[in-house]
Amino acid sequence: MEDLTKIADGDKKETFLGAWPYYDLQRKIEYKAKEKGIKIRYINPAYTSQRCSKCGYICKENRESQEVFKCKNNSCGYSANADFNAARNISLNDI
Repeated sequence: MEDLTKIADGDKKETFLGAWPYYDLQRKIEYKAKEKGIKIRYINPAYTSQRCSKCGYICKENRESQEVFKCKNNSCGYSANADFNAARNISLNDI
């Protein structure tokens, strides 16, 4: 999961993102995972949406739209749904 510890620094009620539904969902997932003995790995989300999950090339223009990822590395050209590409990056061990 994305490391969201900085989002809720301080009083959660006083920070906009501290009440953010994703943060709340993450806390619930952590609770249930711990209950079942499942380890959660946290990653820095920087560039996961701009990085090509096939060749590793990072470029802002790789993210053509909210939905479309297309690697601008001429020797690659990988294309996929942008969320799928980002999810593959998150699942890699080298981030």
